Amino acid sequence: MNPYAPPEAAVHDLPVRPGSAFKAIAVGLAVDIGGSLLATMILALIYGAVLGASGAKAEEIAAAMGAGATDSWFFYAATLVGLGFSVLGGYVCARIARRAELRLGAILAALSTLIALMLGAKQQELGIFLSLTLAGIGAVLAGARLGYTKNRGSR
Repeated sequence: MNPYAPPEAAVHDLPVRPGSAFKAIAVGLAVDIGGSLLATMILALIYGAVLGASGAKAEEIAAAMGAGATDSWFFYAATLVGLGFSVLGGYVCARIARRAELRLGAILAALSTLIALMLGAKQQELGIFLSLTLAGIGAVLAGARLGYTKNRGSR
């Protein structure tokens, strides 16, 4: 036996344990809803400043930012940023849970939809509301699927 030979024990990392489903959904919801709200507020400040700098009155700015104003860059930017945070929320949920990612992503999507309803999305036209709701659900599930793929690749 050679005392200078390296040890021959099989060494490997312990498998990553699944996280709490409640924590995964709560953090995913905070990322989705909280990130979307914060980003929308920042975009609204920018949009209001741009409109104010172009000579718009306060009433015109309020009307341009109303729930029915779907023909401005503000609406499209807020929608894209909100969908981006929905994807990120689903991804975070899946990465924390490390199990049943798509099921927990579906629960997260349902809760996000309910919160959007409570925050006043009812003011939009039905077609736009349904389109945005379905896009949001798809975005959360896409993020959960990305997290699922990452979880399976990292084991």
